[in-house]
Amino acid sequence: VVNLVVGIGMIVELLNVFGKRTLFQHVIASLLGFIFLPYYALNKDVKYLGTVDYKKIGKSTTREWGEAIFFAVIAATIIRTFTIEAFQIPSSSMEKTLLTGDFLFVSKLHYGPKTPRTPLALPFMHHSMPFGGLPAYLDWIELPYFRLPAFQDIKRKDIVVFNYPREDYRPSDKREHYIKRCVAIAGDTLQVVDGVVSINEEIQKSPKTAQHKRLLITTNYEEAINWGFENDLNMSDFQIDTNQRGPWNFTCHISDKDYKKLTRKSWISIPQKYKGPLNDKKGVPGYGYPFKYGLNQNNNIRKKHKIDSSLLVWNKDFYGPIYIPKEGRTIKLNTKNMNLYERVISAYEHKEIVGMENLIESYHFIKALQKEEFKFGRKSSRVIENNLNFTQKFIENVKRNFRHQELTLYLEHWSDQFYMRTYFAENRDHLKDVCKTLDYNLNTFIKENGQKELDWILEKFQTFNKNWSTEESLVAIEKYLKTNPSLYMVDGVLTDEYTFEQDYFFMMGDNRHASADSRAWGFVPHDHVVGKAVFVWLSMDPDYPNWGDIKHKVRWNRLCSFVSRDGMSRSYLWEFLIGGIILWGANKWWKNRELKKSIEK
Repeated sequence: VVNLVVGIGMIVELLNVFGKRTLFQHVIASLLGFIFLPYYALNKDVKYLGTVDYKKIGKSTTREWGEAIFFAVIAATIIRTFTIEAFQIPSSSMEKTLLTGDFLFVSKLHYGPKTPRTPLALPFMHHSMPFGGLPAYLDWIELPYFRLPAFQDIKRKDIVVFNYPREDYRPSDKREHYIKRCVAIAGDTLQVVDGVVSINEEIQKSPKTAQHKRLLITTNYEEAINWGFENDLNMSDFQIDTNQRGPWNFTCHISDKDYKKLTRKSWISIPQKYKGPLNDKKGVPGYGYPFKYGLNQNNNIRKKHKIDSSLLVWNKDFYGPIYIPKEGRTIKLNTKNMNLYERVISAYEHKEIVGMENLIESYHFIKALQKEEFKFGRKSSRVIENNLNFTQKFIENVKRNFRHQELTLYLEHWSDQFYMRTYFAENRDHLKDVCKTLDYNLNTFIKENGQKELDWILEKFQTFNKNWSTEESLVAIEKYLKTNPSLYMVDGVLTDEYTFEQDYFFMMGDNRHASADSRAWGFVPHDHVVGKAVFVWLSMDPDYPNWGDIKHKVRWNRLCSFVSRDGMSRSYLWEFLIGGIILWGANKWWKNRELKKSIEK
């Protein structure tokens, strides 16, 4: 980046001394120097005229603004790429530590700044343009991953910004930014039991600001709503059943401190059955990583597509135990490890890993797909809406079983549940048409690629044993696996172990029952880490859309606050204002002093 700026400066000065001094000449030579510099060099009419003193001849207004904007863009790009970048909190997953509407600075120096992997990108844009959703980058050039030295390692309880790992359809540095708390670092073993997190068999205290989902009853609907606004709860997570006449049941995501305050109110009561958080039940299937554990809960489809029901047991409150991969650590490969770490090895460490059991599962799954025509869009709108979660997870399973044939971008989007959550919300009135398009794309993909994938699977079986190359061989393979351990191959090499090439982290939101985090999509690779949240400079409450009510719209008590692993500091707004006034006054005094000196001379 520095070379680019200095190089352009050198070209401009070179042209100046040979009389090529217009803005157009400077711009065109900077962009196409490999053409114009040789042209000027071979042109006999181009003469050396000496350096230019702009203090005497001045610059045009266009030139002044152009240069100022250019160097401002370069400086800002360097700052946000290598030092500190501004972000906004879009959702309630970190409440009540970081709130929806917080604007914060994230330090990239703490964990070491990354050099861009896709350098051809528009300034100040991440992955998409603000209008039309077109990509704001070109992937013609992809540089290798490199991180500059860090000030510190990622520690447990740090609040970390990272690139969302599941967006396989974008380069890693252009994936959506997420912010969560790091609850487990590389080398840890994590388990969640009844909502309580344990690391290496040691129970971890939840952050004081952590929220849990609770069920309450109110006899005063308006008081309950007003209390939610006054205490800055996210009202999208404060849901009252308006179908009742009263008293009203309502669920809210709330911290222990706010819960104690709320339950002291005369118009609030606690159902005897739900005195604690509304945790999921042990053994009840849930969504989550590894994806084989939460594919669906439909018995017919489970049997039809050979899905092992004994694995469908992890959820948000009963999860693990699971080992967090550490660089240099070697694990033995087996059926369970393949389910846990297959994506780590293939998607993040870019190794082709295949195991016989997984190949057999994929083979049966794809054979079942070929016999079925999918008709999601021919159901009623209500049925479609009720089955969207299953439909999305089904496409996720399609992606997991098509290892060799790449999904189209359309189906890649469907396999990303958090992309689709936004998509469903924006297209709720057209879900039938959405699912009809899905029917066409899914059936077309299976028709064109199903047999290719089956042929690839049979080819892979032959690498394990040259006699296992036909469909009839599956019976022999399944018989073999009953009395022998499964075989695995990494990049074509037969092995029963794997050594991780980088560290991974397990991230969770402080709003434990309303957070899309590692329990849903797995580990965060070290090369996806962006930086550490350090400072909230502005905070606006989205529950108050009207700027006329600026007293409530702006959270004044959060302005200019520092972020730490223990929560938020107090507001330092007054200190920053006073410091800013002092600096402004000192700058003004210095300029007047210099002006006075120049006049005297």
